[in-house]
Amino acid sequence: MKRELFAALMLIALVSRIALLDVRPPDHDESVHAWFAYRQVLEYPTYRYDPAFHGPLLYFAISLSFLAFGDSDFSARLPVALFSIIGIFFALRFERWIGNGAYILALFLLVSPSVLYYSRYARDDVIGISSFIAALYLYLRYRETKNVLHALGTSLFLAIIFTAKENWVQYFAVFFLSIIADMFLRREFKVNISALIPSAILFVLFSSFLYSSAFAYALHGRNWLEVMFCWEWIQRFIDRSLPYWLSQGIESPHDKPLYYFFNILLRYEFLPVALAVASIPAIRRKLRGLSLIEVFALCWTLIAFIFYNAMSYKTSWLVVHLATPLAFLAAVFIGKEAFSRREFRLLYVFGLVATTFISLHVTYVDYNNVEQPLIYVQTQWGAVEMSERIRELLQEGKKVAVFAVDGHYWPLPWMLRHEVDKYMGNLLFTNSCPQGYDYVFVVQRDFGCLEGYEIVGKYELRKWWEFYEMRKI
Repeated sequence: MKRELFAALMLIALVSRIALLDVRPPDHDESVHAWFAYRQVLEYPTYRYDPAFHGPLLYFAISLSFLAFGDSDFSARLPVALFSIIGIFFALRFERWIGNGAYILALFLLVSPSVLYYSRYARDDVIGISSFIAALYLYLRYRETKNVLHALGTSLFLAIIFTAKENWVQYFAVFFLSIIADMFLRREFKVNISALIPSAILFVLFSSFLYSSAFAYALHGRNWLEVMFCWEWIQRFIDRSLPYWLSQGIESPHDKPLYYFFNILLRYEFLPVALAVASIPAIRRKLRGLSLIEVFALCWTLIAFIFYNAMSYKTSWLVVHLATPLAFLAAVFIGKEAFSRREFRLLYVFGLVATTFISLHVTYVDYNNVEQPLIYVQTQWGAVEMSERIRELLQEGKKVAVFAVDGHYWPLPWMLRHEVDKYMGNLLFTNSCPQGYDYVFVVQRDFGCLEGYEIVGKYELRKWWEFYEMRKI
């Protein structure tokens, strides 16, 4: 029966992540990520790590997807969707330690509104939570078997976290502080050098390969080892990565009040919140004799809530990093015995059905509604209409400019990526007032610099962010 259940859950995971993956218009960040992968990695290999756009892993993963399936919204989102499925796979494997708790964790990852929505979104966050679950599983297996392959798998997924996003700091703190805490609890301070050395080598090779952009620069007369270990990218990482995100954490344009995440958790992720609260009595009983997996669960939850709530930088996609440790905490502390109680099963099923309904509504129906707190900034259908109109004008031989002083015209460059080259000279994206163009698509606040144009159309690129179509008289 459990084998059939495992297969059914994995099939649901596959369908829920892959089906209609390209229906939602790409948002600002997604289009930038896809554009970098398309333009700076594949077409003109010039990519260099920039902390403002997070780690290099996503760009190279999207590039591989483009090579395999062609450049599209679907293939841009596919790597994150696949990582989400990997996370569910490893969550189910935790059954060997936490029994039915593995299904609590896997079902959370399967139907969580935040996880499902951002599993179909070209961002790094779901890569992080899925890779951390995989790393925990493989490390626990290594502790059982002493098999170096499990240690190498752990190292690989930690390297994926390290190259995906700067919140690797939080995940590494959880991982290594948990191990250190467990050592002190057991008074065992042994380190297996035969597993540590190859794991460290794998971590360094994988991380340096991506951060040094060896995919690109090795093509220009330099061998991979020269590129991977040159001081240039190491200094760039040291000088830019941590200082940039430290400044963002202290003072950010995405600053939100302290209750920001709690509002989203209670509205969308009430099930893991309720389960975590229900786990408190079990946590209190076990504090004197914690197992390693219980140490991981406590450290992950505590560090995550301190880390993300202390930062001024708060956005809705970061909620996955808070909801997931809550679900893991509940799975670990009450998962084994919870389903043996009828009242728990009834309440859990009710909560799961309610969560699933909300998740399906947000992900497949109301995905463009920015009044949903879970949705941060979402492109509206006006952007699709606008890109189709620009394409028509270019085919008619017109010269077209897209103008916004702050450069907020994304995702249009991605949506018109083929036209950028095909109609070179006739299509311009600019933050300076354009001159001599037949049509200018301009943000409402910026069209004052244009003379001799009339308004012939209006498009809602994002909510409260409209472009006018202006024709030269």
